[in-house]
Amino acid sequence: MRRVEVDRETLLPWVEVAHSSRVTQDVLGQVGEPLEGSHFDRINEMYPFERSSDWCRGYLSAALEHMELWAEHVAPLRFAEDAVVVHRFRPVQTLSRAAVEAASQAVWLMDGNSARECARRHLCLILHDLDEQRKAAVGAARGRIVEARATLLERLESAVSEEEIGRFPGYMETVKRASAVVAAKGSKDGGIGDPAEVERLWRASAGSAHGKRWPSVELQIVLPKAEIGPRRYATELIPDPDAITRILKLADAVLTYGVLRFADYSGYAPQLGSMLTGANERLSRLIPRHQ
Repeated sequence: MRRVEVDRETLLPWVEVAHSSRVTQDVLGQVGEPLEGSHFDRINEMYPFERSSDWCRGYLSAALEHMELWAEHVAPLRFAEDAVVVHRFRPVQTLSRAAVEAASQAVWLMDGNSARECARRHLCLILHDLDEQRKAAVGAARGRIVEARATLLERLESAVSEEEIGRFPGYMETVKRASAVVAAKGSKDGGIGDPAEVERLWRASAGSAHGKRWPSVELQIVLPKAEIGPRRYATELIPDPDAITRILKLADAVLTYGVLRFADYSGYAPQLGSMLTGANERLSRLIPRHQ
């Protein structure tokens, strides 16, 4: 397989996303328990048995795990001078897709226009989680999950019905809604302001993870080789750098917004400036310098 060297201009946004995930992880680590009077403090009071803030932190932490794996691949903080990084198109698409799906759930939850609406979305995610757990369960475990779901709804009966809670809108719709929220705040990275482009990126990344044929053609560059028969040519595929950049920027934009929003909802907005400065300074001391 032919190897094509990635030039600095192409590599730069990939490295920027890698370092952005490290800074974002640092910031999330600085956000402690929701402060008294914060948005999450009010939301958590409504249904304290399953705290919204805990679930949102979980979504964002999951997204960061995916993006940090990418960071260690494309911009390791320790590496051998003769190390060669080989980029395939499926891993970056799969990691970015997983990151944007995880972070989008947190963004969608926090985009409710009131504490009650945020709490409703939280309950929607809890019920969806239980439904998915039930599908994966076997034997007696399935019955216990059904009972847990019924118990939850009984505890909520005086405040909200299952019908009022509604259903999780699905990953594609949640990603599109979260992307629209981020775009409204000024970020256009990765076509994030265009719902059709966001859906295309999501479907292509999902298809690549599942080994579908069409993303392997759409997300790669076809290089013709020797003629092997009448009107038949051998070809070679290499990842399309632009496709990698677009999905990375989408994941980074949604995740970064989600963590900053989480800090704000937890009552840490006044400290965000110093938190970001400290995170950038710590990362700067770790980044290898070329001699």
